[in-house]
Amino acid sequence: MLEEILANNERFLQTQRPALIGHTPRKRTAVVTCMDCRLVTMFEQALGLQRGDVLELRTAGATISQLERTGGANDLIRSLAGGVYLLGVREVLVVGHTECGLAHVNPTVLTASMQALGVDPQQLIQRENLGDLNGLLSWLGAFHDVHMNVHEVVEVIRQSPYLPRIPIHGLVIDIQSGQLAVVDRDTRA
Repeated sequence: MLEEILANNERFLQTQRPALIGHTPRKRTAVVTCMDCRLVTMFEQALGLQRGDVLELRTAGATISQLERTGGANDLIRSLAGGVYLLGVREVLVVGHTECGLAHVNPTVLTASMQALGVDPQQLIQRENLGDLNGLLSWLGAFHDVHMNVHEVVEVIRQSPYLPRIPIHGLVIDIQSGQLAVVDRDTRA
C-alpha cells in the first residue's frame, strides 16, 4: 500500500497545485466525525465542505470512550481546545453515522481478532484494570445507539472545563444516502 500511495502522490504533484490557504478554518467550525472509510470524500460532499472550510477531527465512532468522558480531559477535547484557542473555532458539530462499526460490537469477534493478532484480551483487561470484557468494550468506545452516543459526546464537550461556551451541535449522517438528521441543536449564542 505504501508504494501505491507514493506513486499516487507523484502523479498528484505532477498535475495539481493546491491553492495556498491559511490554517484557520474559514467557517470557524470544527467537525468531529468517525474514521470510517466509507465517509472519505462522501462526508465533505454531503456537508458541502471544501478544503480550508473546517477543522475535521476523526475518532473511532466519533466518540469519546466511557473511561475518558469524566473531567473532559481527553485527546478530542485537547484537539478542540487547540482549534478554539489557536485557530478561531467558534462552533462544533459532532456527526456520527448509521451502521457504525462501534455500534453493537460483538465481543467474541473482538477478542478472537485480538488473539489472532497476538494480544491476549484477558491480560490486557487485567493490566489496564478494565475489570472485565465490558470494561474493554467501554475502553474501545463501543455503544448501542448512535443517536444517544452523539448526544452524550455533545454533552461531554459542552461540560468540559477546557472549552468556552460555544455552540455544540449533534447530528447523524446516513452512511448510505448522506442525509443528515439533527440529534441535538444547541441554542446557546
